[in-house]
Amino acid sequence: MEGEFAKLLEESFNRLKNEVITGTVVKVTDREAFIDFGWKSEGVVPIKELGYKPQIGEKIDVCVVEPETEEGYALLSVNCARSLKEWQQLADEIEKKGIVRGRIRQRVRGGYKVQIEEGITVFLPMSQVDIMPVTKPDDWLDREIEAKVLSVDRKRKSIVISRRKLLEEERAKKRKETIKKLKEGDIVEGTVKNIVDFGIFVDVDGVDGLVHKTDISWSGLKTPFDVAKIGDRIKVKIKKIEHDKERLVLSLKDVKEDPWEKIEELFKPGMEVEGTVAKEDKKGYWIELPGDVAGYIPATALPKGVKLKYHHRYKFIVDTIDKEKRRVVLKWQENPQK
Repeated sequence: MEGEFAKLLEESFNRLKNEVITGTVVKVTDREAFIDFGWKSEGVVPIKELGYKPQIGEKIDVCVVEPETEEGYALLSVNCARSLKEWQQLADEIEKKGIVRGRIRQRVRGGYKVQIEEGITVFLPMSQVDIMPVTKPDDWLDREIEAKVLSVDRKRKSIVISRRKLLEEERAKKRKETIKKLKEGDIVEGTVKNIVDFGIFVDVDGVDGLVHKTDISWSGLKTPFDVAKIGDRIKVKIKKIEHDKERLVLSLKDVKEDPWEKIEELFKPGMEVEGTVAKEDKKGYWIELPGDVAGYIPATALPKGVKLKYHHRYKFIVDTIDKEKRRVVLKWQENPQK
């Protein structure tokens, strides 16, 4: 029974120790003021800490330092209460403002401690540092940042901030402004964010766009990985603006003129051409020709036993121009040089 009471007392103390409580002065001695703060027993505050002798009935803000002294009273503190009130007032101002500025001071488990302009230390989780994953955590130490307030826990005196959230909101605002300015058919410059088998993701002034693999080249023989790498600045044409999704459908090939508009000027039957083996199918080889044109040589047009190597360059003779299938049909050149 006594153990249960002690446990309840401890739980009650844990709830109160980080709270400001308003109590009433019920007795004053030369050394202490006795305060009724609504607990099982009265609490005491040293007169030295108060700095003056209060009047009976006076209201004083305190917090609990110890739940019970040897004399059976709770030990109270006005300095602690002042500190808590100052922190809570500061937390209210920070929460209302929503944005803080500070310097990253220390790496801790799961993130960083950041000292903000208001003079207190807050927590920046590693996942909230940047839009991209942090690969070199030490590089962020001592860096000045601006961040959004995510949460304020007044009981634990803890504030969590997010630089990533602020960046995302700024990008969203910029994205809306940029989309208003863009038009379908515009040729713009963007940064390659990612490359996958089906296309290239491009950032155009904060707006996400995709160059599908079918819009990479006029020949259709280039892969996304052949024409760009992450971080490249490339020119693209806007095919479509998806306003509801705030994203762009882009084309890399449309930045240049379609070579098939003047194919007769580029290739004529009987002329010698040089091209690179791009891929093989059951009936022959696809050859990447100059000017982003697809060439094709049937396997039956090759001498017996000859197999072409992927990515190797060879010399050919133009046989015919197939406009319907948009390909230049090739013949093997006798005694070709690789």
